[in-house]
Amino acid sequence: EPKFGSVAPARHCAVDAMDYYEELGVNRAATDIDIRKAYRKLALTYHPDKDDSEDAAMIFERIAEAYDVLSNRKLKATFDLLGEIGLKDGVPDGRGGRKGGIYTFEASPMAIFKQFFGTDNPYEALMVIQDAFEKIGGSGKPELGAQRTYDLPVTLEEIFHGAHKAVTHTRKVQREAGGAIESEDRSLTVAVPPGCKNGRRFVFEREGNSKPGVEPGAVVFVVETVRHDVFARSGDDLVYVAKLGVVDALCGTTLKIQTLDKRTLAIPVVECVDANSQKIVGGEGMPRADGSGRGDLIIIFEIVMPNKLTPAQKSLVRAGFFYPGKQPSPEQHAASVAFLNAANHGSKGWTIGFAGK
Repeated sequence: EPKFGSVAPARHCAVDAMDYYEELGVNRAATDIDIRKAYRKLALTYHPDKDDSEDAAMIFERIAEAYDVLSNRKLKATFDLLGEIGLKDGVPDGRGGRKGGIYTFEASPMAIFKQFFGTDNPYEALMVIQDAFEKIGGSGKPELGAQRTYDLPVTLEEIFHGAHKAVTHTRKVQREAGGAIESEDRSLTVAVPPGCKNGRRFVFEREGNSKPGVEPGAVVFVVETVRHDVFARSGDDLVYVAKLGVVDALCGTTLKIQTLDKRTLAIPVVECVDANSQKIVGGEGMPRADGSGRGDLIIIFEIVMPNKLTPAQKSLVRAGFFYPGKQPSPEQHAASVAFLNAANHGSKGWTIGFAGK
């Protein structure tokens, strides 16, 4: 059985045109049965519930595409003649046209798996295969129990730092045929690594219900990120919505943002910002699961408009916008200085407590 984090064969890591026969590990003389056998073996090995590494996910997708082509006689014949590029993009036919260009891999790898096995559960697929062999050869191997799946709520802070989550589940145990069915509490630990992806599946083999003649199936815990009060996650990035009043949006401000590791970022906003405009702070997002640093903090600005203005406020705002940006006349300059002195007067001004914001 493959282990978590297993390394994919180097032949699957190429970025050149795919050789579908090579992806499945068969030669060009392979029969339909050979192709089905090869896909069956690889799909059960690299299914996400059996191996959740990134390499396995890539292999699982590539073998699905290879089987999709080689199991179809028309696509297989075109590939044999023109290769992957000709199959997908076409090649010149020498008469001003093109031949090929008839295929795009649009199905999901899991859909191919389910179409092949009749289920998207690899353990159930193994049980179906096992049952078929037992009917033919009379094997006495026990059948495999059903997989049980649970959600695993994880906070954004736990994903940021990494966490060991203690979980429990109750399984049913029948120790002898016809005997009493007991409930057994099982304690497990899920090691959630920093940067863990939402939806990641942690599989514990043989932790399911148990009875004579039936191998316990797997228990699977699926990461479900708990909604955060401040940040939203987008891949390896964190998204923060900053609500600015009109004055701060036009005149600038400094945002104070507390990070998931309890630091306070002081982010200067010096340019005029529009609603839904963004500012990116590099390296202040989530840790990347592969350990290659961190994503970014994406700040999205939301402008909060006042509900109403008095006639005097409207006139002053309008006057401010029409004030000459360059080379005001002496009279205009004097008027603006007098206005600002009155507004910012220490005891009678109306901007007390707000000056400099």
